[in-house]
Amino acid sequence: MSKPRILLDSSEGVTTLTLNVPEKLNALGSRLLEEFDAALDHCAAAQDLRVLILTGAGRGFCAGADLADGAVGDGSTGSRVEELRRRMEEEFNPVLKKLVAMPVPTIAAVNGVAAGGGYGVALACDLVIAAESAQFILVFTPQLGLIPDLGASWHAPRSLGRARAMASAFFGERMSAADAVDAGLIWKCVPDEHFSKEVDAVAETLRNGPKQAYVAVRKAFDAASTHALPEHLDLEAEIQPDLIGTDDFLEGVTAFLQKRKPEFRGR
Repeated sequence: MSKPRILLDSSEGVTTLTLNVPEKLNALGSRLLEEFDAALDHCAAAQDLRVLILTGAGRGFCAGADLADGAVGDGSTGSRVEELRRRMEEEFNPVLKKLVAMPVPTIAAVNGVAAGGGYGVALACDLVIAAESAQFILVFTPQLGLIPDLGASWHAPRSLGRARAMASAFFGERMSAADAVDAGLIWKCVPDEHFSKEVDAVAETLRNGPKQAYVAVRKAFDAASTHALPEHLDLEAEIQPDLIGTDDFLEGVTAFLQKRKPEFRGR
């Protein structure tokens, strides 16, 4: 029996989803994507889930698409084109869409290299915490003659600015975790020896926070890049009343008046 390509470990509202093909730096082959997709469905349906951590087994986070999978390199040009289109529509993109729509805050715990599609997978999470030894690389254009995909072409210019994102895509230069923080690509870089402990601490903070508000912040911030201010004010007026109707808001007000720390329940 072959080993699972996705590992799930859940405890007290926090689930860690681990890409588990370390011998290939967790490259995204068809079977891994199938298991990844199913795991995200499982997590999204879990009523007690408060935080999702995404990480990789071994020394890498994710090296992008598995080019040895045979799906994009075999056959005639026409068959390769159609197969890649099918895989993007049926395998790659559904996983990314489910990840960005996860009904809880998500953390990418980038333990090693995040290259190509792995770059996009990491940035699809709400927060990216990287080990100091991790690197971020857009390999699509200089190595393969492709554009960044799996959301990387959306995230990179918004995080880095157009000029730096263009150079990153054109030249595929490795960006250290520390430089990624300085450039605004990711949130935090942690020494390798403290990495796991820091990820757990952040997850614990989020676990005890207002789950619905975190997801609403994601929605508002993602929409802000395409909205004019009047349109965005309308979105705020749509979101805020829903949050005011939650138990967490009432707990927050009560805790404030009682001068204590709120005890959010994610409801």
